[in-house]
Amino acid sequence: MSFVIDGSEWAFDGWSADDIDQALGHLSERVDVARSRGENVWIGDDLQSRSVLGPLDVWSLWSEESPLHLPVELGRELAAMLRPLGGYLDEEPWPDGMEFTRVAIGDDLPVENEDVAWAHHHVRGDRAVACLGLRRRGVFKTTTDAGSAQVHWIVDEAEHRAFYRAAIDVERDSEQTLERLSSHAFPDLCFVAGIWRELSAFAGGYTRVRKDLRRILAVLDDVGKWAFTEPPPKLQPTDELPRESGEPGRLLIQQRFQAVGLDVAPEKASVARTSRFSAPRERVVDGRTLYCEWHVKIAPHINRVHIHPPVPESGERLVVAIFHAHLPLPGDT
Repeated sequence: MSFVIDGSEWAFDGWSADDIDQALGHLSERVDVARSRGENVWIGDDLQSRSVLGPLDVWSLWSEESPLHLPVELGRELAAMLRPLGGYLDEEPWPDGMEFTRVAIGDDLPVENEDVAWAHHHVRGDRAVACLGLRRRGVFKTTTDAGSAQVHWIVDEAEHRAFYRAAIDVERDSEQTLERLSSHAFPDLCFVAGIWRELSAFAGGYTRVRKDLRRILAVLDDVGKWAFTEPPPKLQPTDELPRESGEPGRLLIQQRFQAVGLDVAPEKASVARTSRFSAPRERVVDGRTLYCEWHVKIAPHINRVHIHPPVPESGERLVVAIFHAHLPLPGDT
């Protein structure tokens, strides 16, 4: 799972200095985020030498010949971003079909584009590679003489995460694929050590729950921390209400999750009073034992994802602690 910068968008005729500053700034931020998460970013061999504005290459945008006045700091950021990046043509092996580099994006006519072809042929081969764009964003059907593939163009954080969540299917959804991509697809979740071995503890196994589980993890990643920590009275992050002091109560937390389609509840007090029932709900995160009473119901009477609100030991991320069909409760026979 990697990214390639789509150099075909680096054609700045008709762009203002502000347009270029904003677009390259967003790109620099994406590259920084990818690096921080251990994700690879490639560039084409000619990205830094091709003409991007009339006869000027990208570095000449800060020369006396440039008609634009770009911030000096942007040039420094661009140099810091580009110079460490590797060229994808140096990689081995190349994806099958890479001899076909004329690519049609969406309804456009096919044009020569090695950058997009590199992503396209990887996706055709069940390996997730996305393009980092400047203006193009979203998922597009790409077509070459070798076939077609759905390729992501990424500009912001939401699209970044959406790519990795979709990559689970591209790279053949399995327990191992979910584990391997989880920190990229759900970076605001802290998965307790050993939790992936518990996927088999779901009734019906991973196959039965995989679609619902991924939806749950996506919602928890997007709003889980907010639901547990945002002071009252907002029900959703987009609500325009004055912020009160204090922590949200249990009922408000449940209502917040209901608003985004999750059935989340804490255990009854009787569960915590008896170690026979509380101990199976405890997990250790960075030396701290957490009682993970909050759980997401995958189905009304079976299969649960136990979670815990963010704590310093989890890096202030929501804790995903336990996968199980149903932990024991008082009254179970």
